[in-house]
Amino acid sequence: MSFEIIIDCIMALGALTTAATFVLVLVNQKGTQKQIDSLSKMADMFSKYYQLERIQAGSNIYPKIQISLKNDPMWGVKIQIKNNSYPVEVYRIIIYEDREHFDIKIKPKSEYIQIRQGEIKYILPGELSRQPLYTFRASIRIYLITPFEEAYEVRYMATDQINYYQSEPIPILYSRDEHEFSKTQVTQIKQYSIHGGIKGAIKDNFPEVARELED
Repeated sequence: MSFEIIIDCIMALGALTTAATFVLVLVNQKGTQKQIDSLSKMADMFSKYYQLERIQAGSNIYPKIQISLKNDPMWGVKIQIKNNSYPVEVYRIIIYEDREHFDIKIKPKSEYIQIRQGEIKYILPGELSRQPLYTFRASIRIYLITPFEEAYEVRYMATDQINYYQSEPIPILYSRDEHEFSKTQVTQIKQYSIHGGIKGAIKDNFPEVARELED
């Protein structure tokens, strides 16, 4: 049984009694405005109930993805994402190493990278930015949203092809304006590079990147 069906069943069973009570109230009420007010209260109640159920469920309802790095002969780094839970959509990717920094914000929402339950998806940051990136010592941040209007950040760091670290999903603010009603309809790419004999790393030379990494 899929995750979505389990969640739906829990919510339906848990709220059944309260829903029946609201129906009885609506039947006994006269006047359109009173019924509208009651429907509004019922919708608010279900929303709060749903959030409470998800909080009580804890980390079991967090998205579960597994990140690893591969190599593409043309574009360099290839990010492999295996989705072990419900469907998610990737909307932003940050790749940082000492002398290269990519920040890719995908727009519009219809272009988000969709990863179905059980699916393995490959992302080529170099292809998205039209600039190959060859490194296996990168720090990567994957930003994604879920079907429940929630947003998460997952951090991944690799020191080589064998040693790596991946964080648990970190809840971040979900903004409907950003995802549903954003006026920006073109993918935004910020790229920073250090070449030649310039001393220091990206974060030493570009304060805006340093602030981003500190968040």
